[in-house]
Amino acid sequence: MLCLLVFAGLIYSMVQAPAAAQRSTSATFDFERFTKNRPFKLNTLPTTRYGPPWADIVMRPSNMLECDSQKGSPIALCYYSGPGPTTPCTLDGLGIANCTCYEIPSGQPYFVDINGILNRDVYLKTVAACGKEGQNCRPAGSRRAPVCEAINNNTLIPGADLISTFSLYLEKQIPISMTSCPTPAAYAGCMTAPCKRTGKIDPKTRLPLVQCGCPTFTGPYQVGTATDQCVLGGNYVWSAAYTPPRVPKSTPER
Repeated sequence: MLCLLVFAGLIYSMVQAPAAAQRSTSATFDFERFTKNRPFKLNTLPTTRYGPPWADIVMRPSNMLECDSQKGSPIALCYYSGPGPTTPCTLDGLGIANCTCYEIPSGQPYFVDINGILNRDVYLKTVAACGKEGQNCRPAGSRRAPVCEAINNNTLIPGADLISTFSLYLEKQIPISMTSCPTPAAYAGCMTAPCKRTGKIDPKTRLPLVQCGCPTFTGPYQVGTATDQCVLGGNYVWSAAYTPPRVPKSTPER
């Protein structure tokens, strides 16, 4: 639960008014460069009232499902991606940011935002097993989330070498420090995005570097590093997510 609380530290702007809801479910991108006509159904369901799955919205800690990859696939960590030089995210003009991310070895726990699952069938299976908020699956509940199995078996997005999720693997080397960017701007939503290996190694972390296709979304967001530059120059965007301000108990969140 401590891991989730670190990630859920995004929920610190409780006194602000919530952002306007967005219900766009149309996609200006596709993953054909990865799937190459293999069967795949993109999730365009409005998983929260703040945006589509690729907006990477975290409403509460139980949204972050805990997965164990001891017998599964490595995952990609795009949490620190953005301006570069090691892990840049650059817009491709087709609704996707090409983000360089770290490959985290198998055997490490990782977390998946239930609202950011980009495979529609896997999302529906996960909601059926875990509940819409993720409350029935680990760590809040006892069940294993179906999305974890799909990632560990590398079946979430056909053609991907590995999938982008969230991990605390690099927290000691690259500390997490949240920056809120309340003015809507484009950002890369990398949760469950497909990735390809590049063969390159980061000399600082000694981790392999992978290239992930992260859909972009325009809205308020938080980035996982201390910065005074919410909007990057040139063709760069942050890999980010958004936790809306907490609303009064008398006001429904959905």
